[in-house]
This record gives sequence, structure tokens and C-alpha cells, in this order.
Amino acid sequence: MFNDFWGGYFVAGVARLVFVHHSTFFVNSLAHWAGEATYTDGHTARNSWITALVTLGEGYHNFHHEFPSDYRNGVEWWQYDPTKVFIYIASLLGLAYNLNVFPQEEIEKGQLQMNQKAIVAQMERLYWGPDPALLKVLSMEEFNKRVAGGAMWMILDGFVVDCEKWGETHPGGKEYIKTHIGKDASKAFKGEVYKHSNAAQNVAATLRVARIRDYWAK
Repeated sequence: MFNDFWGGYFVAGVARLVFVHHSTFFVNSLAHWAGEATYTDGHTARNSWITALVTLGEGYHNFHHEFPSDYRNGVEWWQYDPTKVFIYIASLLGLAYNLNVFPQEEIEKGQLQMNQKAIVAQMERLYWGPDPALLKVLSMEEFNKRVAGGAMWMILDGFVVDCEKWGETHPGGKEYIKTHIGKDASKAFKGEVYKHSNAAQNVAATLRVARIRDYWAK
């Protein structure tokens, strides 16, 4: 680069060693900070293709820590892990043997569990309606009394649903909602009249105001 002694010293000597040493130590630093907890969040090791590039595959460190007996780091065929390729080729030449591979089903379990955690965390940010255990419990007599007093209530699967606001935006119109006020509309809601969408069921869950004692005592 510099066509002199100092260029050779800094580029071929110092820079090379700095790069190699940092790449090596990234296994115990960057690989425990950057990337994703693909198989477990029980430790700090992470999976990162960027880290893998400078550590010859060790960047898939979350897998390594979770399944340490496996000879691979990048378990997927497309993941950059030249070490696993070298070991595999060595085994074909008889230079390595007893290559241990963790059961695929166990690997998938870990990945699915982490996916499930991520989904649960996303769901917890949304409002799914009041906690059923915290809703007041009404008898049918109390329910009928409130309806007679003007409450726009119906029953869905043992829950009292307040349709006052729902009726304004219901695709079937407010008048259709009124035909089910004071009644158990569970069968009609689930398909006897019209099988409502998953979105409709989610909306109905947010409108719950009580539980019916007779239903929940079964």
C-alpha cells in the first residue's frame, strides 16, 4: 500500500494481528451482545451472521451454547460456518469421526419456544378485554333486571357483552343487534345465524362487563 517498510509493518503486521485478535475475541464479546436469541434467552450468547463473518462461523453462538455437543455452529445449510464444512470434509477423508449432531426435533423445540415467547410479548401489548376472573358475577335474574332497565346486553359463552357502542358499527346494523338484546346469542354468533370472524370474537371479548353465574357454575 505504501511501497515502503512502514506499509509492510502496519498493514501486513499490525493491522493483520489487530484484525485476527479482535475476530478471535469477538467470540466472547460481540457474539454475546449482537444478534438474536434464536434458541434460548437463558444466556447472553447470540446468533449473528455479521459476527459469523469475522469469526469463521462462531457468530452463531446462541446455537453453540444451547447445543454444545453439536459439531456445527451454523446449523442451517445457508449459514456461513466454514469450520463445520472443514470438519465434515475431514470426516469424509477419515480424519475426523463420531461427528455429533443434536436431534433436529430438539433444535426445533428451542426455536419454537423462542418464537412463542416473542408472540406472547407482542400479544401482551394489545388489549384483549378484561380479565374474566375480575368480572362481576350476575345471576340471570340480575341480568334480566338490567336489560329491562335499558342496558343493551346480550350473553356470549357465559359472558355479558355490552353492545351499546358495538351496535353503531356492527355490519348487520344496530336493529339486528337489538333482536338479540337480553338473550343468549352464543349459537347465533358461532354459526347458527352467521359464523362471526375471529376479529368479531376479539371485539366481543373487549366488551365483556360481567359473567353469568348459572353458566360458570356448570
